Amino acid sequence: MQAKLMIRIVALGLLALLISPAVFAQERTKKPPQKPAIDLERMDSRKGLKPPSGPSFYIAPLEGSRLMFSVLLADGGGNTVAGTFTLQQIDVFEAVLQAAQAFALTDEKVGSGTPITTRLMEQHEWSLFVDVSKIGNQSRFYVSLITPQGRLTTEAGEITRGSKKEPSALLLDILSQVQAAKAGITPQQ
Repeated sequence: MQAKLMIRIVALGLLALLISPAVFAQERTKKPPQKPAIDLERMDSRKGLKPPSGPSFYIAPLEGSRLMFSVLLADGGGNTVAGTFTLQQIDVFEAVLQAAQAFALTDEKVGSGTPITTRLMEQHEWSLFVDVSKIGNQSRFYVSLITPQGRLTTEAGEITRGSKKEPSALLLDILSQVQAAKAGITPQQ
């Protein structure tokens, strides 16, 4: 009888030893991990990085594929739309962007009192299109992206026709990002 009692006590003791580390381990994991404090101002001054602001565009080939691309468009107001596109669709996007750039630099369809807006898109690919609004010597771009997730249109900058200054607009950045992604160059962050 005493032997059975001793075996039970030893068994309960061993069981308690086995259970206690598991209980303590669970208690330790319940505490939320401490987040390191990030000083954005210091980070900006050291590396020249700034948090993203305003409209933006991102494109990259999907991992392991040069035929599929991930695309993201943001309007700068917290709205984004993302999708996955084939190389053929990206080729169409590139052609539409190039046509928008070329059209923006011409004096064709320019409004004098009110802007005239022209939509550039491929007849069979409606996922990405560009509206060019012209008044005087200004051409403004609006890029739209339609995916199963939703639709978003964002301002994509403006250029001044006839200016000696190098044109700078988000549309031109989008075009260079599309060309870099097709070439397999990863975007700089």
